[in-house]
Amino acid sequence: MHADISPSQLSSAIGKIYDSAVEPALWPEALEACCGLIGATLGSVSLYDLENQKKNFTARWGGDPYWMELLHSKYAKLDPFWEIYPTFQVGDVANTAMLVKRLGVEEDKIRQLPFFTEWAEPAGYRDVAASVLLRSSTRSGTFELFVPPTRDRVGSNDLAVVSLLTPHMRRAASISDLLDMRSLAASTFEETLEALSVAVVLVDANSSILYSNHSARRMFRARDPILSQRSMLAACGMDATTAIREAIARAALDESELGYGGIGVPLKSQDTQTPFHSIAHVLPLKSGELRPGLSLAAAAVFITPSAKNATPPFEALAALYDLTPTEARVMIEIASGNNRATAAAALGIADSTVKTHLARVFEKTRTSGQSELAKLITDLTSPAANRTET
Repeated sequence: MHADISPSQLSSAIGKIYDSAVEPALWPEALEACCGLIGATLGSVSLYDLENQKKNFTARWGGDPYWMELLHSKYAKLDPFWEIYPTFQVGDVANTAMLVKRLGVEEDKIRQLPFFTEWAEPAGYRDVAASVLLRSSTRSGTFELFVPPTRDRVGSNDLAVVSLLTPHMRRAASISDLLDMRSLAASTFEETLEALSVAVVLVDANSSILYSNHSARRMFRARDPILSQRSMLAACGMDATTAIREAIARAALDESELGYGGIGVPLKSQDTQTPFHSIAHVLPLKSGELRPGLSLAAAAVFITPSAKNATPPFEALAALYDLTPTEARVMIEIASGNNRATAAAALGIADSTVKTHLARVFEKTRTSGQSELAKLITDLTSPAANRTET
């Protein structure tokens, strides 16, 4: 998707998003900036409970408290789209018309339901541009921008803007979850990082290590799952090292171009008996109002310990090779032995779209055939594969 938007406005909004990762109190300001990009009057990061049909705002800007409380107490359960929300995956974007189409009913009938006539319309919301940030079997983390009746319904340009913002929102939300605290005060940033159980490494644009906290230094001593190669940050796998370093370089140059690379990069362990990945997230530190005062680093890399469950394959592929979620799913389908037509049917997209995505997959992964894609996925899930010599 191509978005017709001012680069300076986009950069400013993205800077505010990343500031919110280390100072949660700034989320309303970031959401206000996002709303300004498309003329929305309510912006939110929301958690959808898919089992109990409940919706909670994790962060919000705009919205009359009266109508927000009514949504929470009564109208969230009357949302007509609960049955199709589980069909949306990380990175998917949608407006009301797309939700209606997937539900398989006429939009006029949907808009006559109480959710719209008694809540959305009186509250002043005509349409929404939304994307999925996080997903589990029972919950969905969603980024939403609601537009008023004084402007047109959400169109392709609005969805393109949300699509551009989504990887940055996803990265900021993921890192914010890792920080087991209310906020990081700029005046005590390094002291606060030192106390974190999550490993944090501050690096310059060339991935040279400027600072590492206690948890990261322990990993460096063990040389697992990260290590220092001539004072440069590296991982135990070459693909992970490349993914992290390329994300750092892009973050230093222009964080608005960072995309999905560096969000949840899976890290192999040197221990072949440890089948699970650690996860690395790259947070840009170049711009924004808060982060330049934190350090002279270009980026902060957060590393979580090995988890009980490996990163979902498409998310790991997106992080390693800077694939969009759809490109990653196309890669998995083709690598599994399916042809383009079968992949298109499985993903609900056109054969020509699969062809376009596949060409990008080959370019980004530096491969040229189905067997090479299959090997990449096998290497990703094999605990003993993909070691880096030092």
